[in-house]
Amino acid sequence: MHLLLNYGNIEIEKEINDLLQKLKKFALYEKSKDDIKQLAECIAKIHSYNLSQSNLPIYNAQWVIDLVQENNEYRSDVISALKIMAEMEYYSADIEFKIKDKKFLAWDISRANWHNDYKTGHVGSYIWDIAVIINYVENPSFSDTFLESYIQHGGQKPTLLSIYANLYYVKVAEAVINDNFKNVIIMTNAILKQNMFMIEIIANETLSRLGIVGF
Repeated sequence: MHLLLNYGNIEIEKEINDLLQKLKKFALYEKSKDDIKQLAECIAKIHSYNLSQSNLPIYNAQWVIDLVQENNEYRSDVISALKIMAEMEYYSADIEFKIKDKKFLAWDISRANWHNDYKTGHVGSYIWDIAVIINYVENPSFSDTFLESYIQHGGQKPTLLSIYANLYYVKVAEAVINDNFKNVIIMTNAILKQNMFMIEIIANETLSRLGIVGF
């Protein structure tokens, strides 16, 4: 069920804030299976709200491109790779994704923590939120439990390409924030020269078991 959030809907803002407060009980470095399942369920609930009419700022590929544009010696190659991944993600997505995939994002990449509340939050693709969380933890066992529980509790199943694209956006954004582009340049060169992007924070067995494939 998708719940439409009209700007200024105080009741639904409160519901999202309550879910964010629940999330604040979970530290991502504490990775017990029960905790992972509970936080995945909570995030799936946050993503159930349709925020297509929201005026909140958006975290997406363009936001990352703007970050890189500001000041970075690698900006030309990185922006080229970002545009390639964004185009591939767009053309592999269904119409609903293209038009209205704006969900409240549980994790604030700028603060490396859960968003404080609705009014200071951001929106974007649910896949961005998945990517930023599993990238932060960087543990295949966490990714396995988190993705399985997220899908079981009503979260939409992402495609492999959409995960790869959003993981690249997130890694570039973190590189800008932390001023450390060493690993991102390796990924960027792979995208530009080999048309590929490999990750190790989601096991192939997880992708196969959950049916996360292709486009």
